[in-house]
Amino acid sequence: MLVPPRLSKGNVVAIATPSAPVVTPRRLARGVEALRGLGYDVRLGPLAAGGIRDATPEERADELNRFFRDPEVRCIVASLGGLTGNAVLEWLDYEALRADPKIIIGYSDITTILLAVYRRAGLVTFHGPTLLPELAEYPRMLPYTRDGFLRAAASARPLGPLAPAAEYTEELLFWDEADDRPRQLVPGTGWQWLHPGTGIGPLVGGNLETIGLLAGTSYLPDFTGATVFLETCATDIRVVERALTQLRMAGVFDRMAALLLGRSFRAGQDFETALRQQVREIAARYDVPAVAGLDIGHSDPMVTLPLGVRARVDAGAGVVEVLDAAVR
Repeated sequence: MLVPPRLSKGNVVAIATPSAPVVTPRRLARGVEALRGLGYDVRLGPLAAGGIRDATPEERADELNRFFRDPEVRCIVASLGGLTGNAVLEWLDYEALRADPKIIIGYSDITTILLAVYRRAGLVTFHGPTLLPELAEYPRMLPYTRDGFLRAAASARPLGPLAPAAEYTEELLFWDEADDRPRQLVPGTGWQWLHPGTGIGPLVGGNLETIGLLAGTSYLPDFTGATVFLETCATDIRVVERALTQLRMAGVFDRMAALLLGRSFRAGQDFETALRQQVREIAARYDVPAVAGLDIGHSDPMVTLPLGVRARVDAGAGVVEVLDAAVR
């Protein structure tokens, strides 16, 4: 695996929009200021800066490729997710990333790009915050999200043992209309271990519904020996069952080392219970350790997980530990 250089103060962080368009200029400005407040030079891509229209796949890929080929850009943060990130994959310059590895970070629909770059360029990528939902949080980024991002991208040391967030929020505020106060936080609920055992393997995963879009393509990575992590934005358990079935049929779970599940978002306790039961059954079928309730993906705050670095999962000790540094 290629490991990108760590993010240092003064580095250029580029904002790309490979999926949904940016329609909230005030929120965009706040996210840019948040990154500047961390000490980075921020460069907005033309799609984020140029208006609220939908761009073609070629235009969205061209924006990414400009950043891939720019030696000054050290980190690329997605502005937000969406539905059509997979359309850019065939146009991306993976060779440019092999020649000059960079930090690429996002989640949700950006999962397709993270997995494709990991597969085609052999580069560690980062499942973590995007600009508008997390970095632009009012009045500032949630500390757990901020610290996780910096530990993964700006420190050439392993993340080490992960810990659940002490508090979280599921409150929704309409951007640029109602997001002028902090969201209400409630005490965290911790993790729930679903199946015993121990396992070590590279972290590979992302949004459950999005991973399946790559099944049968040359962009889906090999999940052999992986610590598979999944999160979902679904609220219908039948959608989850369908997506899990697709991954099972694609062989994603066949030889995995462990299984991590993120906490669902605004789906209700009945959904969460059913979700965990389905994942418990998968873990039992393949006899791997599994844990639920991690702060991954559609969860505020969230941890940043680097794809391609090893994680150790020990159900008996209650430990999820990232063993390798994701940057150099």
